[in-house]
Amino acid sequence: MRNDLADRGSDETARIDVVYEKERVTIHPTQYGSGRISGKLRLFLQQGSLFLSWEPSEGADSLSTSSMGVELEKYRNLYTIKALPLSDVRFIRRHTPTFGYDYIIIVLSSGLAFPPFYFYNGGIRELFATLKQHVFIIRSDDDPNVFLVNDFQDPLQKSLSSLELPGVASVANAMSRQNSLSFTGSVDEARHVSHYGSKQKHKSNDPGRDLSIQVLEKFSLVTKFARDTTSSLFRDNSGAHAYGRQQHEYVFDNKASDTHKNQYIAPEKESIPSAPLESDPLPLVWGKQRDRPLSVEEWTAFLDPEGRVMDSKALRKKVFYGGVDHVLRKEVWKFLLGCHEYDSTYAEREYLAAMKRAEYEAIKSQWKSISATQAKRFTKFRERKGLIDKDVVRTDRSVPYYEGDDNRNVVVLRDILLTYSFYNFDLGYCQGMSDFLAPILYVMEDESESFWCFASLMERLGANFNRDQNGMHAQLLALSKLVELLDPPLHNYFRQNDCLNYFFCFRWVLIQFKREFDFDQIMLLWEVLWTHYLSEHFHLYLCVAILKRYRQRIIGEQMDFDTLLKFINELSGQINLDRAIQDAEALCTIAGENGASCIPPGTPPSMPIETDGGLYVQQDEVL
Repeated sequence: MRNDLADRGSDETARIDVVYEKERVTIHPTQYGSGRISGKLRLFLQQGSLFLSWEPSEGADSLSTSSMGVELEKYRNLYTIKALPLSDVRFIRRHTPTFGYDYIIIVLSSGLAFPPFYFYNGGIRELFATLKQHVFIIRSDDDPNVFLVNDFQDPLQKSLSSLELPGVASVANAMSRQNSLSFTGSVDEARHVSHYGSKQKHKSNDPGRDLSIQVLEKFSLVTKFARDTTSSLFRDNSGAHAYGRQQHEYVFDNKASDTHKNQYIAPEKESIPSAPLESDPLPLVWGKQRDRPLSVEEWTAFLDPEGRVMDSKALRKKVFYGGVDHVLRKEVWKFLLGCHEYDSTYAEREYLAAMKRAEYEAIKSQWKSISATQAKRFTKFRERKGLIDKDVVRTDRSVPYYEGDDNRNVVVLRDILLTYSFYNFDLGYCQGMSDFLAPILYVMEDESESFWCFASLMERLGANFNRDQNGMHAQLLALSKLVELLDPPLHNYFRQNDCLNYFFCFRWVLIQFKREFDFDQIMLLWEVLWTHYLSEHFHLYLCVAILKRYRQRIIGEQMDFDTLLKFINELSGQINLDRAIQDAEALCTIAGENGASCIPPGTPPSMPIETDGGLYVQQDEVL
């Protein structure tokens, strides 16, 4: 095995000693169980330091279909790890599901993580035994499945790690070392790491606690670090914000009154620079001018006497270029979200609504009938209900429909989210879902109809909240490829500044720009995205368009990751929506098939392939 970390021209430097080796250690780069890449995982010593490597096996995986094998082939170099110093690893989380194969998730000190490694031939016990021989590794007191890894070469890191303060070790590590990861990809290097949750601070009897919540918490810590690294080491987290969770909970702010605003994600007003946010003129043909919204007369003209939409493509085109008049949204959104078929009649839709209303009430009754005594023995229900109760009181409270104390609409919002957590128990509830539901309930003004519209939307975007974060990872990977295609200079700048993970766009993608525009604008943007007119991934082209607009400032001010993350957050409320949509349309048209090929199959909001276990494949299921 040759040393790819550095070529120093010395036999002593190049000499390595392999201390652990295991075949058929597998990753799943797509959200489908059949999409897998097997490889060889090694631990090796070089100059007294321990390194980890993973290299895919030659040829297509025998368990993948031929078409999937072709698709996976391009990921092989992208996911290869040549030499990862164990000093860069913060912790390793081991998963031993009741059914299925054991796997581990390696989390770096920076908060980034590699895809899960599945051990189909066993070998995890031997892996940890080898690690213990060469690095300091200890089981976490808060989570027995988490093993903290640190060789304590840096005294600052050692002292801070011993304190077990939330987020401190990664901050110390970031200040005290340079990233020495070496990946094999050329322009694709470093894309394959995905953001992972911070260490769980609440003990729980439920080992299946949603990792997606931890992902959001860790991302919030990154944002906080970008704003004030020093104070993050010493601040008393327990009093940081009115509605935050104890110490480890840093949730997205909701555009509400100052009382409900969370300072860790959205910028305070005073943090927005007084100088105007300058942007670049795009050197390309602009998209079409925005049209007027779909009117009642135009909508009626699309329907035949029995209520069928006669030309769905023309309707979607009209909505894409102009949106929908608000009085029509209650009806039109059901088509855009897939609740109604375009060829359904008035009578069929009326019958379906009655059936769905009865089904909704039946699902809702499942949690409504849980007594206080039962709830004491139902940990997952208590956790989800508590999380929902905290989130709904800070969701869009500046909107008149949700403002004020004892607001009935806030109660309905909570009831729908709780019911959905029973309807899709595997996915459950994760932070960010209330952001999607609030505009839907505002438009529908009906509990049952809002639920089914929300459920349909989660069929497309539910993968954003999966525990393994494959949905988010796939979208950020596709975004990286699109920027490389449509703006090579900006992509090269991100590569030179270790920003290729594109996590500064995490919030944009996760909740579809909900924090970036006001309530009326977000309803317009979402109905544009839901048309899937030019692309079902139009939101990614919108990301590229916004980044391209501000390219001159990003490069001119030599923004590193932390500065860029702060800058992106401060764009909230500053982006011209119509112009951004026009720019994204132009970019999508220019990219054509090359742009489409940048986006892996199944990337949200594509409809996922349904499996026997349901639409959303969780980590602990057999893949």
